[in-house]
Amino acid sequence: MGSPATEKGREADEAQHAVEIRYSFAVSKTPVTWDQWDECVRARACDGASVEAALGLDRDGKPTGNLGDHPRGNHPVVGVSWLDARDFIRWLNDRTGAGTYRLLSESEFEYAARADSTTVYWWGDEPSHDYANYGKDAAEGLGGKIEGRDQWENSTSPGCSFPANPFGLCDMHGNVYQWVEDCYEPDGARLPADGSAVENGDCSVRGFRSNSFESSEVTLRSANRAYVYAPDTRGRSYLGFRVAKTLR
Repeated sequence: MGSPATEKGREADEAQHAVEIRYSFAVSKTPVTWDQWDECVRARACDGASVEAALGLDRDGKPTGNLGDHPRGNHPVVGVSWLDARDFIRWLNDRTGAGTYRLLSESEFEYAARADSTTVYWWGDEPSHDYANYGKDAAEGLGGKIEGRDQWENSTSPGCSFPANPFGLCDMHGNVYQWVEDCYEPDGARLPADGSAVENGDCSVRGFRSNSFESSEVTLRSANRAYVYAPDTRGRSYLGFRVAKTLR
């Protein structure tokens, strides 16, 4: 994982290194949606009111200020903290009796996003609005952009509005950033070689991967490590999560 020194937009924390995942795991086809999140809220296992208040929404889900659009339904839930994601997973495990749902590790996320590719994006080396919901070019700054299949200028798109990658996964690039399990490790080359999450070090912040509807092609890359936030950070209209489970 990581990126070659010649890759445009490459950051210093993306040194290429070998990771060997010797177990099978499943990944949700899309990020968790508002519909799925609302089930957890109705079960009183997730704090929907606090998440929506942090996003600038009232109890009816209507904007209380000029904070952009937050479509619901089968769009990815946004504004949730890492702790909120853990609450959802706890509820999902209790509901299904599986006990094995979890967040992806950083290494697992990149593996799943690449889908056996070695190119900048799973579909090739050039960014394309026909494959992902992302924003303006890097030189134009932050903000949405309508082009090609991407018809969502300043909002999320419904899950699987773009082609799935060869692993059958949608929105591994673009739409929303997605929380991962890992505690912060500033040197990507020091991520566990077995694909597991970093469970020690600076756990006052947690990482996330992918890219969002308002971010540029630079952060759309498979190797991009995004940013880190405190685990209780809410209100980010570009940040959601998806679930995974170890199979064997």
